[in-house]
Amino acid sequence: MRSLFWKIFLWFWAMVILMGAALVITWNLQPEVVSSRWRASTGNAVSFYAQSSAEQFDRYGRTALQNYFQRLESSTRIRASLYDENGSLLAGAKSPAAQSLAASTGADREPNFIITASNAYAAQQAMGPSGQRYVFVAEMPRGPLGAFKPAAPNTIARWLLAVLISGFICYLLVLYLTRPILRLRKAAMELSAGQLSARAGPEMERRRDEIGGLVRDFNHMAERIEALLTSQRQLISDISHELRSPLARLNVALGLVRQRAPSDVEPQLDRIERETERLNELIGRLLSLARIETLSEAPERTEVDLRQLVTEIAADAAFEAGEKNCRIVTSLESCATTGNTELLRSAIENVVRNAVRYTGPDTEVDISLRARRDGAGGGAEIVVRDHGPGVPPEELGNIFRPFYRITRARERDTGGTGLGLAITQRVVQLHRGETFATVAEGGGLSVHIVLPRR
Repeated sequence: MRSLFWKIFLWFWAMVILMGAALVITWNLQPEVVSSRWRASTGNAVSFYAQSSAEQFDRYGRTALQNYFQRLESSTRIRASLYDENGSLLAGAKSPAAQSLAASTGADREPNFIITASNAYAAQQAMGPSGQRYVFVAEMPRGPLGAFKPAAPNTIARWLLAVLISGFICYLLVLYLTRPILRLRKAAMELSAGQLSARAGPEMERRRDEIGGLVRDFNHMAERIEALLTSQRQLISDISHELRSPLARLNVALGLVRQRAPSDVEPQLDRIERETERLNELIGRLLSLARIETLSEAPERTEVDLRQLVTEIAADAAFEAGEKNCRIVTSLESCATTGNTELLRSAIENVVRNAVRYTGPDTEVDISLRARRDGAGGGAEIVVRDHGPGVPPEELGNIFRPFYRITRARERDTGGTGLGLAITQRVVQLHRGETFATVAEGGGLSVHIVLPRR
């Protein structure tokens, strides 16, 4: 019962059914008082049935009267019985309440009534053609159980029809209330996934109630977010482009200084060159991130052999790993996906280089590729595991944010720009995949890349 739709629907439907039952109960379970209108209409019917019963018994006998009573019960749900003047049962159903009422009924023209919680009894004297006096007693069901007597299957059908109609009306009402919420949720999920053009829908904006106001506010918020993020991305791209020119001039100036500077300033020049290269790498990654952020899907999609791609990336990373006295270990199954080869290469390489950067000396960086069997068609999962200091569990979701660094990495002894994993996540999202990190058993970090299989 976590669905708001079913909660509202069942509550509305239960309320309608309970209100109907309450009306039936309060109408039928009154004190022993019968309205004058009901008394009059019922009394006329009872008088007619009493006279007909007396004539049937005098002329045709007890068997004919029993058949008459059966037809009467089948058509009107009235259980009838006929007594003589002394209160002895002549025909019909035996009932202590009916027999007691028959014994107390005199020769009045008006019927005598007794009301109980579940039945109403009416008795009326009648005279047959032979001049003999009889007492006719009618037992009429009332209250909530009276409608479900076996003698009235049509009443049960009417109750079921009323319940189904009320359920259908409640369904339409709840659908009218919850459908905009579901569309808002879908638009919010698309917006959080990076689809900045997602909106709740113009037809819901035309509603003049509170939900329509909520939709208009949501769409206005989405427009503002799209405008802010677009301007932010454009600003990053513009700044990165503008920094390239002074950086190039700085490299030229550094080369000229090296030609004329004495040897004792070489260490300082080397430091300037390293920082220049770091700045150049940062600008390049910023431009890559800005370019990827503007894409709605991966361009130039082709079939990509992931096993071959990961093998090439692992071979390239082995040179960098050798400088740290660590090794690249692979376990690769045959998997393929559809996407852009260069973007996927960049995404996977970022994770592998990040693992090499943070793993400890004389350790291994494990790269595995396997076919997942869960879901429709499954997926291809790439897992890159290092043996480094790891990441606290509460920080695992943050390492894919641009420029985010945990405290131990802020010293920058290991290098890096803080953009590699952010680029990886965005590339994988463009390929309709997912990226997440887990704490590796025995220490270290495992980064998982799941891509749809071809």
